[in-house]
Amino acid sequence: VMTSSESLFALRLTMITVTTTTVVCMVLAIPAAYALSRFRIPCAALVDTLLDLPIVMPPIAAGLALLVLFGYYLGEPMLKAGIYLPYTQPGLVVAQVFATMTFSVRSVKAAFDSVPPRLPLVAQTLGSTPWRAFCRVVLPLARNGLVAGAVLTWARAMGLFGPVVMFCGATRFRTTVVPTAIYLHNSTGRLEEAAAGTLLLMLVALVVLVIFKRLGGRGYLW
Repeated sequence: VMTSSESLFALRLTMITVTTTTVVCMVLAIPAAYALSRFRIPCAALVDTLLDLPIVMPPIAAGLALLVLFGYYLGEPMLKAGIYLPYTQPGLVVAQVFATMTFSVRSVKAAFDSVPPRLPLVAQTLGSTPWRAFCRVVLPLARNGLVAGAVLTWARAMGLFGPVVMFCGATRFRTTVVPTAIYLHNSTGRLEEAAAGTLLLMLVALVVLVIFKRLGGRGYLW
């Protein structure tokens, strides 16, 4: 069942999009999480609340919000620039980033919180610049937390359904990732294909959970 052309397309598109999403989330999460961990920022409570909004926001509502934003308010200006996101493969990455960015920032921030602020300051007194102290002291000490955050982001993006199906639809051989493929197979009575996709996601979740805990992930979330 998993070797059918439709299943392979969904699996390949899933791997490409979730890997891209993980890279984007981590590139954005590292500076954001470090700022939240080390600096006093204006309206910190508001920023913290907005950061957690994608977690408590219903997935269907998140997808509809993205559709209204990029399809209506920003749709025409972006279309003039040659960019259109709804119901496209790049839109999959946008939906996944929106829904998983919070997990990236929270995991990375917890990793930075575990590094004593005194250590980079000591490095600076010994002649290091703030940037070098960050790269040579903070990042290596927070490495396990960063990897755990990336793994969690990757797994979360792979199982995402609500925002993806609302923002990008579920067009076969165009925007079908593994979760939407499961939905389509189940809707058409192809239970073997749906069960195969479900088992694949369960296997990925199990592997990710083991890796996450081996990296000390328990301390980074709870």
